Amino acid sequence: MPRLSEQLLIPHDADNLYELVRDIRGYPGFIRWIRKMNVSDETEDGQGAYTCTGEADVHFKGFDETFSTSVKAIKADRTIEVRLARGPFRHLKNRWQFDPQPAHLGQARTRVHFFIDYEFKNPILGMLARSNSRLAVDKIMGAFRAEADRRFN
Repeated sequence: MPRLSEQLLIPHDADNLYELVRDIRGYPGFIRWIRKMNVSDETEDGQGAYTCTGEADVHFKGFDETFSTSVKAIKADRTIEVRLARGPFRHLKNRWQFDPQPAHLGQARTRVHFFIDYEFKNPILGMLARSNSRLAVDKIMGAFRAEADRRFN
């Protein structure tokens, strides 16, 4: 059952990074293995809390899967929490947090905290995930970093 966390210092504004990750509709545009994303049950409470359900069609290493997650984003904390709604996992928890850091040479910086804990129901997918978990996190973080560079530079 892979459980990974990562912290990166990224030279972009924390609010921009938060919005990039919160906008799950845009994921197919820059995360290669997400073919399609449907978003439903969206609510905003007027206080900066946003929730939705996202259904992703994913193709990774020869496997095609569809799964749904519940997403809760809190703007004041710059946190995004993702939980499994349904799909090929026994469980899935993912958390993002964006902490502004002092600017360096006039450049905004953010410490990004990323955590994921998941386990597939299918033992073959589970074995594939365990052997590729570090690679998968690196690819996820790389895709978001590249998209942030594209959008905000």
